[in-house]
Amino acid sequence: MIPKIKKVLYATDLSESASHAFGYAIAVAFSNDAKISIINVYEKLSNNLNIQMRSNDFDTAKEKLSEKIKSKLDIYCKNEKIEECLFTKLIENIYVTAGTPVEEIIDQAKAGAYDLIVMGTHGHGFLYSALMGSTAQKMVHQSDIPVMVVRLPEK
Repeated sequence: MIPKIKKVLYATDLSESASHAFGYAIAVAFSNDAKISIINVYEKLSNNLNIQMRSNDFDTAKEKLSEKIKSKLDIYCKNEKIEECLFTKLIENIYVTAGTPVEEIIDQAKAGAYDLIVMGTHGHGFLYSALMGSTAQKMVHQSDIPVMVVRLPEK
């Protein structure tokens, strides 16, 4: 059976590796006539360190992150030398939320009935992953929805 991919959830932390993974999300969307939704999860700190944000501060933070994501899309289009960015027509939604990244991404993927999750990885190496784990590694192990993990190439 060849899966039908109509909805792609692209998870970004706005890093260089996440930007690199966006190209793969676009390739999958173009080749499958699919739509892309973008999710950015900023991690809540532990209760000891976390100062609860007021709702208007949270809304402002969400708005600023959404604008930063849109700005990154514009930069991506300019880097690809595309005047009218066709990629933006593929974008269906932008979600910005706070929480544990793995949980929030998986919850959104299930709620939106996405066919594929695309994300980048920093590739910190074995020791880092063994001690700290990685969001990408946890996503692969915990998600019922297929996850495409794209590593930033060595320079």
